[in-house]
Amino acid sequence: MNLKNSLSGRFSNKILLRVMAIIALIGVADTAYLTADYYFGTGVQCLLLEGCKVVLTSSYSVIMGIPLVVFGLVFYTVIFILVNLTDLYGGRFFQKILALVGVAGFVASLFFLYLQVFVIGELCFYCLVSLGSSTSIFILAALFSRNLKLASV
Repeated sequence: MNLKNSLSGRFSNKILLRVMAIIALIGVADTAYLTADYYFGTGVQCLLLEGCKVVLTSSYSVIMGIPLVVFGLVFYTVIFILVNLTDLYGGRFFQKILALVGVAGFVASLFFLYLQVFVIGELCFYCLVSLGSSTSIFILAALFSRNLKLASV
């Protein structure tokens, strides 16, 4: 591999990591807003859709006494930390964990979408933002992993 391709790959990986960090922060903001509403009753202002209250207060919105939005907040915080650790230290360890956590978040989001559409029968705007965020992180983490594999060949 020549120097130009190597530098180009590093540059695009930096961009992928930066975009993942921004998306993780969007997820943090989204889930922090919903977490604040859950604990302080601030009143969610549902945008574009009218199913937020139904979805967020359904029996599926809590697992073992913990609201799903808290799990989402932890997920996006962990992603943000992993992205920054990967960016700072490189190596396969953080990259592999980032990819695994990204897959887990994506699969969980698909399951929650299933619940909204086929079980609860309502859609929540903020849940769809989270779905978009976790899907984007999953795709970007896969592209990042692919770039690393190509760079090592």
